[in-house]
Amino acid sequence: MVAKISLVGVCFSGILMAGSGVSPERMEEWLKESNTTCPIKFVDTSRYPKWRAVILYKDNQKEFFSSPKAMLHYFYTQSYRNFSGVQALYVTDYETGDLIESSEAYYVFGSRIVSMSGDDLIPFGARESAEKFAKEHSGKRIFEFKEVTKKLVDYLEIR
Repeated sequence: MVAKISLVGVCFSGILMAGSGVSPERMEEWLKESNTTCPIKFVDTSRYPKWRAVILYKDNQKEFFSSPKAMLHYFYTQSYRNFSGVQALYVTDYETGDLIESSEAYYVFGSRIVSMSGDDLIPFGARESAEKFAKEHSGKRIFEFKEVTKKLVDYLEIR
C-alpha cells in the first residue's frame, strides 16, 4: 500500500514538472553522462532504444532500464531507495521513440510483441496509438499508469 501511495506521489510531482518529455538533445546528454546498463537485466539499454525507461532522481542522477517492466520492478522492489528522492519516471513511446513521462503513457498489456525481458507493458503517448497497436498485435488490455500496480508487474515477471 505504501508503494502504491508513493508511486502516485511520484507521478503527481512529475506532472508538475515543466514539460512532460525529454528532448532528443537532452537524452543524448543523459546517455553521455550516465551508466546506461540496466540494473535488472545487466544489458546496455542503447541496444534496446524502443524499450528504454529511466528513473530521474532529484539529485539529477539517472538509472536506465531495458524496459518499462524492468524499471517498475526495480522501483517497486528496491526498498533502500527513498521514493521521495525520485523526480520522475520516463518510458519510451513505442511508436515515436520519444522519452515521455510515465504517468502520461498508456500501456498495452498482453500483445504478441515482447521486450528482451519477455512479456512487458508497451507504452504510448496517445491512447489512439495504444488502441491501434493493441488491435494489430492482439493486445489484451490498455492500462493507464495509475492502474499499473506491483501485482501486475509481478505477474509479468513470472510469465
